Amino acid sequence: MNNLNPKEKLVIGSQLQQARKLMQLTPEEVAQEINVESQDMVSWEEEKTRPSLKQLEELAKLYGREIGYFLRETPTPPEKMEFRGKLGQSLRNLSKEAKIVLARFDELCRTALEFESLLNKKREIKLPTFKESNRPKIVAQGLRRKFNVGDKPLLDLRGRLEDEGVRIFESPVPEDAFSGFSYWHKEYGPCILLNANELKVRRNFTLAHELAHLLYSHGSSLCYIPLKVSEVSRGIEYKANQVAIELLLPEEAITEDFRKRNLSRTPSENELVQMAYYKWGVSIQALGYRLENLDLIKRGHTDTLLETKPSHFRGKKGPRTPGWEKQLGKQFVKTSVEVYQKNFVSIGKLAEIWQIPIRKVFERIEHKEK
Repeated sequence: MNNLNPKEKLVIGSQLQQARKLMQLTPEEVAQEINVESQDMVSWEEEKTRPSLKQLEELAKLYGREIGYFLRETPTPPEKMEFRGKLGQSLRNLSKEAKIVLARFDELCRTALEFESLLNKKREIKLPTFKESNRPKIVAQGLRRKFNVGDKPLLDLRGRLEDEGVRIFESPVPEDAFSGFSYWHKEYGPCILLNANELKVRRNFTLAHELAHLLYSHGSSLCYIPLKVSEVSRGIEYKANQVAIELLLPEEAITEDFRKRNLSRTPSENELVQMAYYKWGVSIQALGYRLENLDLIKRGHTDTLLETKPSHFRGKKGPRTPGWEKQLGKQFVKTSVEVYQKNFVSIGKLAEIWQIPIRKVFERIEHKEK
C-alpha cells in the first residue's frame, strides 16, 4: 500500500495502538488474527498506510470497539492495570472475550463523557479520597456520615455513588474471570465495572471493594474476589475487603441485629439468609465472616456451610441480573435518551450503544415520554 499524505490520514494510528494495548496484544498477534503481515500493523499505527474498510471492521470486532473509535482522538484508557486476587492469573492471559468486556467498559465511559459534553452537562465529582494510613473503619465511618445513613443498611450504594460522580456499569464477565474493575481517569473521573453474572449481593460487596481502591487511589484495579473472603489475608485486596465489610456491615448495628434475632454460635443457613440477604444486602459469606471476626459465631462455621451448601451460596450459573437497563444504569440511559431527543444521535446509534434491538429502543423511549 502506498504511503499517505496528511490529507488522506482518516484512521488515527494512536487509536489503533491504544485499542490493541488494552487488549494486551502484540502487532504480530493481531496480524495473525486478521491475516495480514505484522509490518502492516506497524505501518497502520505509524500512519504510513491505512487498513481497508474490511480490515478496519475486523480490527473493531477484535478490539471490541466501534469503527468510529479509530477515526477521532479519544481519551486514553489506563496504561497499566493491576490484576489482583487470583493466584497465577494476569491481565495478558485473560480470555479475548473477557478483555472485550474491558474495552466495552472503556467505550461506555467515553460515550457517557461525550453525551454529557453534547448536553453541556458537567459531572460533579464529590467522592472523597483518603490517605493510605487511614484505617478501613475510619474510611467507612466517614462515608456513612457523608451518606447520612447512620447504622442502617446501605442498600442503594450504586445510586449514592453515582450521585457522587462515579461512573458505574455492569457487564457479564465470561467464566467469571474477574469480579470488578476500577480506575480514576483524568477525564472520565472515578469509574467502576461490575460482573453482572454475580448475584446482586455479591455485586454489592464488589462495588464497595472497588470503591475502596478509588478512595485510597490504588490505581487501575482488576480484581477477582474469592467466594471465601477469608482467602485474602493481606495486602491491598485485604484492605479493600475490610473497607467493604466496615461500610456494609457496621459493627455495632450488626451486633445488635444478631442479638435481637437470638441466634446461636452456629446459626443455620436460613437464619443467615434472612439476616444477610433481606436485611443487609450482602452475601452469606460476607456476613458469616463478619460475625466470626466479631466472635459472635464459631470460627470456621461459614466455611463449613460453604462446603455443605455450595449451591445456595454460589447461586445458579449464568447471568442473574435484570436486563440491559440495569447494567447501564439509570443515569446513563436518561442521558442517552436526552441526547437522542435533541437529535445528536440516531435511534440506530442508541441501539448500538445499548446493544439491544431498535424495537426495544423505541419501546424504552416511548415509555419514557408517557
